[in-house]
Amino acid sequence: MAGAPAPNRLTTTFRLAGGVVLDTGAAAHGIAVEDRKSIDRLLLSHAHLDHTMGLPFLLGTGRPTVVGLKQTLDAVRAHLLDGHIWPDLSDLADWHEVTIGDTFEAGPWQVEVGPANHTVPCVSYLFRSNGYAVAVVGDTRYDDSVADWVAQREPDACVTEVSFSDTVGAMARRFGHQTPRDLRKWRSRLGRECRLHVTHLKPSHEERIKAESVALQDPNLNFLRDGDVLNP
Repeated sequence: MAGAPAPNRLTTTFRLAGGVVLDTGAAAHGIAVEDRKSIDRLLLSHAHLDHTMGLPFLLGTGRPTVVGLKQTLDAVRAHLLDGHIWPDLSDLADWHEVTIGDTFEAGPWQVEVGPANHTVPCVSYLFRSNGYAVAVVGDTRYDDSVADWVAQREPDACVTEVSFSDTVGAMARRFGHQTPRDLRKWRSRLGRECRLHVTHLKPSHEERIKAESVALQDPNLNFLRDGDVLNP
């Protein structure tokens, strides 16, 4: 999953068991039309287009509940489903506002809302089911408080972003993103057993990001690809 669309690169969408989708950047490409009516919950980490642009195409074949911060939901309804960029389909969904610290059920998952440090309001989500826990961190600069929130929950796996290479670290921080150097900090917080999954690579930086990450020699580090399935 890429941090920007490109040939053979989809943007951020995670499909979980029980009709749950986290972010909708690639939802229109990755979820078959006949499957869309089974989607019950659409969780949004934040409002940026690469995480929301598929949302309008999931409305009208069922009635999902769209979950996110108030600022995120307001931005989607005001600027995406605005009657100009796309027809206002907001009445075809239910809208559920959350704040950091909230917990709720979605399909088989117990979900907790956590922090992220991005250029717009953004959250992370922790999913628990049947003794398995995975944290999916929204777009973020590296922030000890975000990493500590994840570590304190002792997940089996953590999905976090690396958007740029270390060579442009200042630019990455300006735009609210991470570089491979930050993965070492995540590992120090999470311990050696937590599987660390990396996503959101900007296509123009992908090769260098991977080379810099491999140099960390972390055997429990994995780059997610479109279509990958995470199993407990």
